Parts: sequence; structure tokens; C-alpha cells
Amino acid sequence: MISTSLNMVSDPVGHLHGDIQRLKRSVNRSIYALAGLAVVVVGLLIALIAVGISQHNSIHDLRQKVGIVKNPTVAFVTGFGHKNIEGLTYGGSLFRGSGFWATKAQLPGELTDHAAIGYHEDSVFIIGGAKADGNVTNQVWMYDTVFQKYTQKSSMPEPRYRFGAALFNDRIYVVGGRNSVNDSNEAMVKSTFIYDIQNDKWSKGKDSLEYHSDTCADSLNGKVYMVGGYGANYSYLNIAEVYDPVIDQWSQLPNMPTARGDLMCVAVAGEMYVLGGYYDGGPNGPNVNNSFSNKMESYHPISTTWTTRPDLLTARGDAGVAVLPGERIMLIGGEGHYNNNSDFKYPKHVNEVYYVSDQTWVEKAMIPTARFRTAAAQAGGLAYVFGGADLCVDKTVCPAKNTTEAYLDVDHPHVYIYLKNDPYYNDNGALSLYPF
Repeated sequence: MISTSLNMVSDPVGHLHGDIQRLKRSVNRSIYALAGLAVVVVGLLIALIAVGISQHNSIHDLRQKVGIVKNPTVAFVTGFGHKNIEGLTYGGSLFRGSGFWATKAQLPGELTDHAAIGYHEDSVFIIGGAKADGNVTNQVWMYDTVFQKYTQKSSMPEPRYRFGAALFNDRIYVVGGRNSVNDSNEAMVKSTFIYDIQNDKWSKGKDSLEYHSDTCADSLNGKVYMVGGYGANYSYLNIAEVYDPVIDQWSQLPNMPTARGDLMCVAVAGEMYVLGGYYDGGPNGPNVNNSFSNKMESYHPISTTWTTRPDLLTARGDAGVAVLPGERIMLIGGEGHYNNNSDFKYPKHVNEVYYVSDQTWVEKAMIPTARFRTAAAQAGGLAYVFGGADLCVDKTVCPAKNTTEAYLDVDHPHVYIYLKNDPYYNDNGALSLYPF
């Protein structure tokens, strides 16, 4: 009887002891599994760190090397795309065609020969221009890039198109241009209009020294620069002027090397860059009937000198221009003449970005809607392009557009391709030694 009772007591204890042992074994297995998992995770982290370091070192090495010749026919060059390599021709960027376009809210109406000024991170002001019927307007619109909404602001004191515009200290300066579609000299103006953004009011500054129609402008170091354009009877100008808002005074600058109208300009990296345009090739000059320029020159305000820069990849005039973050000049669209006939004006899709640090042009994703006599501006890191003219065949008034498109650039290593100067490898070898 006593033995039976003891067995009945000991059995639960035995079971409990067994359960504890099984639990211990389970815990130990879990600990081993967690330890194994931890080893795997640590191994993966180490592998990722090793790959990251390897990639970082590879990119660093790539950026430090002037040229990496993979074989006798091709060279990859980083950071020095402006350098000529003996026996090789520039073949473009390894990332040619990059970037993305998106359609945005249309302008309130069709518009050409206007100006666009980016303001802060979320606004663009669209000023003046010619409407679809050819009449010149004095209207001003503010485009909200976040809500894609246009708000009309106070109008300019008079209509204006084919002018230059620049932003400085919350003020927009409108310089040069014409006040009507009349092609006579009477339509040209010297007046300077100043728009106070904060107070939505216009005032008048001192007149410029010379007439400039189809000109360009931008601000640099607190002053407004106006360069080139057309003078009386559509003569080609190489005249450059600078306006000091503090003393309300215009001053003459050294002449630009290449006279031209329908040109574009921007201030970047402490200099005024002047791009493309239209010029007189002269009776014996190249492209006598199709004299769109691929020239780019920059003016340094400290040394007061002009410098020749690498040519545009595509000669054109009346294009949109904007400065992207990182000292990059973006040139969009523009005008060309079909078969060298000035009666056949066609808009271009081309979009090219100039890297100031590399002194090199790179072809980017083409704008979906080709256009010329357009305007572009940067806001919030995006480039916005507003309106412009469409294909124009023997017409006094070219068809105007109201389309708006925005471009997002893609940052990438600055890697450029050079090809052997041999028709077997490079059919452009005999044609170009870009960029000099």
C-alpha cells in the first residue's frame, strides 16, 4: 500500500522532470538557432559593407582616373570630358538620354516669345509674350508647381515680347524687347520695368543704353546683364550692358565675341554664359542660309573678359534655358530651318545639359513636345517649359502652344565615351573633334 502511494507521488514528479528537460533542450535549440541566425545576419552585414566599400572605391577610382582605355578603339573618361584624347573623338555620355518628362497644367492660353522666372521652390512667373493671334500681351501669371494652378498678377505697364528677364532680391527685371508685332524699329524699346513680387507692383527703371530685341538677360552679383539680340533693322548685336539696381544705372561692357540674336543666356558659376542664337554667316561663311549658332561664350565680371566655351551639340536659337542644381545648364528645344530655308521654321525636341565642372555637353531625354520661342525655369529642382511655337511654314504669325512639361534630371557618374577616329569604328570621326 505504501509502495503504491509512493509510485503515485513520484510519477508526477518524474513527468515534471521530463518536461523540464525537454523545455531545456528546446530552449537550447532555440538559442543555437538564434546564434546561427545572428551569425548569418552578421555575415550578410559584413558582405554588404564589403560590397559597399568595394563599390565606393571603384567609383572613387573611376572619378580619379582621366581615362580608362578598355581596348584600342574605345576610352571611358571621367570628369574631364572636355579633354581631347589623341586619335579619339568624343562619342557622348555613358548616360546619354537619361531623365524623365511629365505633362503639367496647361497655360491659360497659347503663348510665345515670353519669359519664365523660377521663384523659391514652388513658383514660376510667366511674363509677357505673344498670344495665338500674334498680339503682344502685358499679362503676368504665377504658376504654383505644387497645386499646378495659375494665378494672374499685376500686368506690366505695357505689352512686351522678345525681351530678357532676370530675378534679383524678390524683384523681376524686364529689359529690352518689343512692345508690338510691328517689325519696324518703332516697336523696339529701351525701357526697364521692375516687378516687386512681394507687393505685386511694377515700377520703371532707367532706360538701357541701346535697343535690344530678341535678347537675353540674367542677374549676377547683384546686377542685371543684357547681352546681344537685334538692333535697328534686325542688325546682329554683340553689345553687352549691365544694370545696377542700387544706383539705377546702365553701363557698357566689353563686346561679346560673336554677334547674334535669338540667343539664350544664364548666370552660373560666377559667369554669364551666352548660348546659341542666330547670326549672319556672311557671303562666304558656313551655313549662309541657315546661320543658327552653336557658339557658347561666357563673361567674367571680375576680369571683364569673354571666354570661348565648348560648342553646343545642336545649333539653334529661341530655345528654353534653365540652371539645374549642381551648376548644370539645361537647353531645351529651339528653332531650326528645314533645308536651310528660313520660311520653314521647325521646332526641335533636343534637350542637352552642360556640366560646368566638366565643360561637357550631354544629350538628355528629349522633350515630348517640340517647341521654339519658348521659356523655361527651374523650381524645386525640376525644369519647367511653358508654351512656345510650333511648326511654322511661311507664316507671319507662328502657331503658339499652351503645353507645359517638367523635366527631372538623373544624377549619375560623369562618364564619357571616346571612339577611335576610324570610319570602321566611328562614322563621326572625320566630322567632329568635339569640343574644340
